[in-house]
Order: sequence, then structure tokens, then C-alpha cells
Amino acid sequence: MTEFTEKYGPWALVAGGAQGIGEAYSHYAAAHGLNVAVLDRDQAALNKMAGDLTKKHGVECLPVKVDLSAADMLEQVVAAVGNREVGLLIYNAGIADVGPFFKTNTGLDFEKMKIAVNVMGPLVLTYHFAQPMLKRKAGGIVLMSSGAGLKGAPYYAHYSATKAYDIALGQALWGEFKPYNVDVLAVAAGMTLSTASEAYKHLDTTHFQTPAQLVDEAMEALGKMPMIVSEANHRANHEKMKQLPDEVVIGYLANHAITNFLGGKPPEQAVK
Repeated sequence: MTEFTEKYGPWALVAGGAQGIGEAYSHYAAAHGLNVAVLDRDQAALNKMAGDLTKKHGVECLPVKVDLSAADMLEQVVAAVGNREVGLLIYNAGIADVGPFFKTNTGLDFEKMKIAVNVMGPLVLTYHFAQPMLKRKAGGIVLMSSGAGLKGAPYYAHYSATKAYDIALGQALWGEFKPYNVDVLAVAAGMTLSTASEAYKHLDTTHFQTPAQLVDEAMEALGKMPMIVSEANHRANHEKMKQLPDEVVIGYLANHAITNFLGGKPPEQAVK
């Protein structure tokens, strides 16, 4: 048994693990000798992942079709996982969008769904699966966040707020769980060429990471620090912004969203 499997095995559980960044996490865990329980809502992607992990890495894969916004999500996951010992929890799922706080095509229910997936999801899965880790005094938890969670970002307002939660939770639990030999890491991801790449086709992607690069960087940091801002250029920009007044940084973030994703002008709030 390797040091990795001894610390984080025998099972990894990857929420949102069948596509994009989550797929890269699933492959990383499998390549390092862990069996992988993959949570996703896309059955076809789950079926492909199960076959790929077994064929390529020779591990067991448990595909679990689940809507992570469902009120009984935890009960569904616990029933599917059964008595399998989860030593590595990776919460990668998230709902993201860009636009005004009041949108024309979505309402409050959509914003509540963001809380269910981006906030309640990592909370309830961590609350359940971390307790056995603490008892065993071994394990790891990775909570995927975003650069948008590092500062309140206009036109990502509610998404930004939910991702700030993931950073704060990860950093705090890093301190609380460290005496129990359980590693926790929050990852503030930079721009990544994942399943949303079509939205980036008009941008300069020079400093974008591939999912595999992001995952390698995150897993290298697990156990060494409470949070990582992924990708060197993203880290450098974050350090520069820390030296500026909040109003300057918030203005920059607003302009970034307007220029790159909103057609070059501030969107109107859909006030009725």
C-alpha cells in the first residue's frame, strides 16, 4: 500500500466527478490506487467514467446518479455508498453564471438551487464523511471554489458569495481537522479549459489551465496549506489585487465580466 492510499484510501468520493475538472479528479484518484465513487447527474457520463476508470486504472468505480440540489441528496448518496470507507472527499460540483443580480430568465428558485449545490452540498457531504476520517485519524477533503470567491464580484454576485463560503469552510476545517491527521484544502480555481470552454472561445486562453493541470496543482497542495489559488498568473494577479483598495478591485472585477462575457456594457437589472 502506498502512502497516498494509506492516507486517503480505500475510496475517493468525487461530487460532480464525471466531467471536466471532476473527471480529472476521478482519474487522479484512480491513478493513485483509490477506488472512486463518482457523483453526477449525467448518466451517460457516469457510464463512460465507470468504464474508463476500471479499464485504465484497474480500480473499482461506483457511479451514482444524483441531483446534488435535491433535499434528500445525502440520503441518496449514503445509501449508494453503503459501508465503503471514503478516505478522500472531493466536492467539485457547482452552479455558475454571469449576469445581473436580477435576471430576466431566472428567479429566486435558481438562486436557491445555487445554495443547495454550492453551499449545502459541500456542507452535508463533509459533515457526514469527515466524521469517520476523524475517528480513523486519516483522510482528505478538497472543496473546489473559484477566484470569484476571493472578493465580491459584480455580475457573479450570488455565485461569488457561495464560492466564498467554500473557501472559508475549507480554511477553517484545515485548522480544526489538522490535529486529527485529516487534510483539508480549498481551491480558488482560475480560468480552466473545462466543459465550459465554449464560453471562452473568444478569449486569450494563454494562462488557462487544463483540468489535469489544476488537479495536479491542487493535489500537490493538499496537506501543505489551507487554500491554493490555482495557476501562476492567477496567483500573481491575486497578490497584486490584495494591495489595492476594495473599490478598485471590485471595479476591475466588474469590468472583467462586462468586457469578456456581457457584450461590453453593463447589463440592466430586470426590476419589475
